[in-house]
Amino acid sequence: MWKTYSKAILACLLWSTAFTGVKIGLTYASPLYFAGIRFMIAGILVLVLTKDRKHIFSFLAQNWKISLVVGLLQTSIMYGLYFNGVDLLPAGIAAIIVGAGPLITAIITHFTILNDRLSKQKVLSLLIALTGVILISISRNSNSGSQDHEILGIILLLFSSMTNAFSQVIVKKRPNNPLLLNASQLFIGGLILVVSSFIFEGVPTLVLPMEFYIALLWLSVVSAVSFSIWYTLLQVPEIKVSEINIFKFIIPVSGAILSWVIFPEESPQLMTIIGMVIIALSVILYYGNKTQRVS
Repeated sequence: MWKTYSKAILACLLWSTAFTGVKIGLTYASPLYFAGIRFMIAGILVLVLTKDRKHIFSFLAQNWKISLVVGLLQTSIMYGLYFNGVDLLPAGIAAIIVGAGPLITAIITHFTILNDRLSKQKVLSLLIALTGVILISISRNSNSGSQDHEILGIILLLFSSMTNAFSQVIVKKRPNNPLLLNASQLFIGGLILVVSSFIFEGVPTLVLPMEFYIALLWLSVVSAVSFSIWYTLLQVPEIKVSEINIFKFIIPVSGAILSWVIFPEESPQLMTIIGMVIIALSVILYYGNKTQRVS
């Protein structure tokens, strides 16, 4: 299981770098277009790197429904709601709602997957970790967002987390080729976002600084690698969706550290450090006890 855990940690560490890349990319491009191009490129990267790329057309012929549904939920709807929700909220509140994703996933899997029920230890670990996320969030200063739109922003982010959870449930319940499923859902979801951007955001500007294209390439690689790892892990029968999602509490910790390194205006605060320690303890509490029970 430690090999499994290390893969999950790697995926979360990669995802944590996305905050910085998105912050850079959105200074030059609109949200839907930027997200759509990112995921289309990611889907192509997964397809190029997989040995099964010759079977992509036969795979789509047999699995086009699940590819379309997961692409809509995991990529188009989730990230469409995510970007619009974040745009309506102060960064601290948005981080708390997004950080509650593993808890929302655990609640949904409790009612949708028979062998993935909530336990006292799981609930305790999730709540402790969420406390750490809240401490990290309230230490971040932000004046963005409008109070009149905050309720709508919170609703959008909650639905974003719910669509993410349901997409993971679908992948878990429908064992399939994880790499081909990931390649197809990323490309389909990204294409839908790009088309939506033409409708709602207008025709994008293609001539942009090199910094934008570097951020776009990195985010595409992150999506390709992280989602491929995650979908592969979800296909393992012994792995529970709610348990593997506890590792996602690593994302705000690693993301905050990376922001301190890259952005001069970002600096560590006492509440942030305390929140990080609490999150680390919650993950150790859950997986440490789980490993002891197994051994």
